[in-house]
Amino acid sequence: MAKVTRHSLDGSGGLDRRHLHLREISDEADMPLDTVGQDLRKARQRKGEDLSQISQALKVRKGYLDAIEESNFEALPGRTYTIGFVRSYAEYLGLDSADCVDRLKAEIAGRKDEKEGKPALAPPTERKLPPGALIFVFVLAVALLYGVYYLIAAAGRMQSEPVAPVPARLQAEAEPQLPPPPPVITTPEQATASVDAAATTGTEAAAATSAATLPPGEKYGTANSTSRITLRVHRPTRVLVQGADDRSFINRTLRPGDTYSAPNITGLKLTTPDSGAIEVILDGSSMGFLGQEGTGVVDISLNPQDIVDRQERG
Repeated sequence: MAKVTRHSLDGSGGLDRRHLHLREISDEADMPLDTVGQDLRKARQRKGEDLSQISQALKVRKGYLDAIEESNFEALPGRTYTIGFVRSYAEYLGLDSADCVDRLKAEIAGRKDEKEGKPALAPPTERKLPPGALIFVFVLAVALLYGVYYLIAAAGRMQSEPVAPVPARLQAEAEPQLPPPPPVITTPEQATASVDAAATTGTEAAAATSAATLPPGEKYGTANSTSRITLRVHRPTRVLVQGADDRSFINRTLRPGDTYSAPNITGLKLTTPDSGAIEVILDGSSMGFLGQEGTGVVDISLNPQDIVDRQERG
């Protein structure tokens, strides 16, 4: 192994030749120097103070001061704060704060270089989908987008297009109709008596006699304050009153005693499966029943003059 020759003067003024092994030189050169934290700790110990006293004087946490003495920079809040703490700590102990800060920066840089010199871990490999799966995902996404667009468009059309009302005639046909009442079987004597009574008193008297026995029913069309025509029902039957434009004013089954005040407009017409169950009252006077018992009528006029003409014709 190579050796180094060291020359020095002996006691007689001659050269003292001494051979040093390289191990001796490397051992002296590799002796670690004290860190800033170690110098601060030694200075503190020479002054005989503990970290609690210095922490209170500098308004710095004791844990931060301890981390500085241990060169544990990871426990400190950051490089700027660390430099400020070291400068204040050195000034408090009477050391050269600028020199301490420069050494601290060198130590921090050395730590950083050591970390950057470490080999980085290889990033995990990413799993990629096969081309077929990518195509399937793309097609599925397009289908979903189209479905959402179709639903939004359909909802917009439903909101923008008003629903046409169901015609009154179709509505009447869709609702259940009451069966016509069974025919009344009378004896010849009763039939003769009825004919005589009708001949002497007329349909007005018959309607008035039947109305006296009716129960109090519901009143419909009360909002028509100028009404001239009132329909009074003597047996359950369906009543449909429409205007000239087929607008329905009432379309429902009325019970005995129910009345309906028709609006005072021209062109009204009535449809019912039993015209003999409806009494017509014009301007407060009974005009008799609309027709024969059990006889249905469709779109029969409710104009006042037409009612008078029918009553005169019998």
